[in-house]
Amino acid sequence: MKKETKVWLELAKEDYVDMKIMKKEKRLRGAVLFAQQAVEKILKAYIAEYMSRTPIRTHYIEKLVSDAKLDLKEINNPEVELLSAAYTWVRYADLSNARLKNPKEVERLIVMGEKVYLWVKTKFKNN
Repeated sequence: MKKETKVWLELAKEDYVDMKIMKKEKRLRGAVLFAQQAVEKILKAYIAEYMSRTPIRTHYIEKLVSDAKLDLKEINNPEVELLSAAYTWVRYADLSNARLKNPKEVERLIVMGEKVYLWVKTKFKNN
């Protein structure tokens, strides 16, 4: 495994663990942030390892999925665009209050992040 891949994977795992902790503590805004970050970073690890190039600097998960040439149909096409948008929502109080007030929607984002993270993780030979 490439050195850059290992760095991205470690960061992704740390964010995944932080997401689980935040969820358990009912700190849902933080859980959404870390869910998005875990997915972003594991996709960047995949791109570094299997596309043999440095991943682009973006927070858009849908762009990273496309760059990785992965097919979200394998996991029933989650709306990763919402997870990308949530990255901005959680960083600004007015957007958090407007976009993340429904606990079911917040839970949906967290579950989506976990699902995508675990799916990409299975794509690594030594997961």
